[in-house]
Amino acid sequence: MKLNIPEKYADLYLKALSERKRTLEDKIEEFKKEIEDIDNHISALTSIPIFQDNLPVNTYQKKSKTYREEWPWSRKITYYQELTKQLMTSSEVVDFIMSKEPTLDKNKVRSSISAALSNKHRSGDYTKFVDPVTNSAYYGPPEWFVSKDQPHLTYVPNDLKKRLIGQ
Repeated sequence: MKLNIPEKYADLYLKALSERKRTLEDKIEEFKKEIEDIDNHISALTSIPIFQDNLPVNTYQKKSKTYREEWPWSRKITYYQELTKQLMTSSEVVDFIMSKEPTLDKNKVRSSISAALSNKHRSGDYTKFVDPVTNSAYYGPPEWFVSKDQPHLTYVPNDLKKRLIGQ
């Protein structure tokens, strides 16, 4: 950056730039602290039992092939995944849950499912694949993937297959 500043103002300009830089660096530190606080809140929320599959479940419920409203969000996601046997998007899971429980608040379901999928991805229970055409995120168990960025075609939904390989 080349500036044409008269010599008599150079010191003032340098001082102003230095102050502006310090102000911006202070703001960056504030943002970093705020991000850390948000991460702590997210971590605390996703550790709540509703986001986890390892809740005590009696044998009857484990063997049950029917959807249960009392399940935690993560179990509802797993049920949908087992039902479709394909990579899934959060909106597909939300639509499925809303079809089973129409009295729920869709925004609450959407945020809960997004948080639960994010938690499952972060813990390694699910792998995330982003459709390069639509930027939609698809999730599935790691064993459904050839590599981190390549799902097995068996588990890819038909609409995604068409976009990816033009079938």
